[in-house]
Amino acid sequence: MFISKNVTARVFQRQISTPAPGTNIHCARRFYENIVPSYTIYDVECPDLSLRKFTEDGQYLISFSRNHQDLIVYRPTWLSYSCKEEDCDKCDLPSKARKFESFFTQLYCVSLASSSELICKDFFLYIENNQYGLFATSTAQIQDAPAVGGAIQGIPSIERITFHLLRLEDGTVLDERVFCNDYVNLAHSMGVFLYEDLLAIVSLRYQRIHILQIRESGNLVDVRVIGEFCHEDDELFLNSSNQASDTISSS
Repeated sequence: MFISKNVTARVFQRQISTPAPGTNIHCARRFYENIVPSYTIYDVECPDLSLRKFTEDGQYLISFSRNHQDLIVYRPTWLSYSCKEEDCDKCDLPSKARKFESFFTQLYCVSLASSSELICKDFFLYIENNQYGLFATSTAQIQDAPAVGGAIQGIPSIERITFHLLRLEDGTVLDERVFCNDYVNLAHSMGVFLYEDLLAIVSLRYQRIHILQIRESGNLVDVRVIGEFCHEDDELFLNSSNQASDTISSS
């Protein structure tokens, strides 16, 4: 297949086409046959926010406000300045090349956290097939919370943990899931795992694994909880056994 050597044409083609499954990295590397980053710009004027990461496809830059209340999503823009490699040291960069807005366009700003909650800046999962993002907000940890309702002694408690499923294209919050008086390790997404459309959330306080399915409609649907019982009929089987034992004992 013919590949254009024109940089503008290749950038445009990358924007409008979707590579075959499993070929994203190969296509990205092939693109750099023409463009090789060889210059670093320092002291760029950036807005007062916390930059998190790019999505795996490079389409969105995830960031949070300094008060950890709002989600701010940017999209990388087209190339704004270029020169020959041998002329980089001689050319004076235009003033706009040192501004954040020259490289990124803000798509939207969404308020995720309530007054008592904060966005966990170390947590973000990307569902590439649907271009959904999963974010988390939580209240402060309570270190000496009493172990009630089957909770494990010595595990801290968080009054409210909320997971937000958001469509990155327009910032629409599609669904939410709330855990109360529980503890999930949100740092670096250690307590939440994503496999295709299945989401596993590990409750350390109650020693349970909550398995949810992310539907194409954007809904979070409960599939199973693994904890006191592993299979769906375990509770029924144990209750039946206890009733049988009680009947034998009474007779």
